Amino acid sequence: MITKNAEANLYQLVYISERYRADGDQVINDIKLQAESNNQKLNITGALLFNDRYFLQYIEGEFNAINSLYNTICNDPRHNNVRLLLRKEIAERDFSRWSLGVKKLLDTEENQDLLSLLSMLGQAKSVSESQLDWFKLALK
Repeated sequence: MITKNAEANLYQLVYISERYRADGDQVINDIKLQAESNNQKLNITGALLFNDRYFLQYIEGEFNAINSLYNTICNDPRHNNVRLLLRKEIAERDFSRWSLGVKKLLDTEENQDLLSLLSMLGQAKSVSESQLDWFKLALK
């Protein structure tokens, strides 16, 4: 867990990508195990929301660290069509409790709005920060 004390050069990055079709949910466990170890060393926090088609991830940390991680993700074969949705300086972390929190967005009646929004974000040319706030609430 990362403390919420004021940190200099703190940024949040949000991306969406399409999951590689052949990957099952076991790949999520692999990502989580690898990310927890790496993220703690780099003082990165965040959360990953996913369904059968998309990954949507919030990454928080020092500017160079999160950009380096994003570049690694862009070259990871488990991700297709990676798109940066937001990069902004932040005063404090939203996901300070997790080196990588993970949540599967199940196809249930209560998740239909989020599933529709995730599908829309996956195809949209631009995204507003307020649209992303729905996912932040789902992850907390």
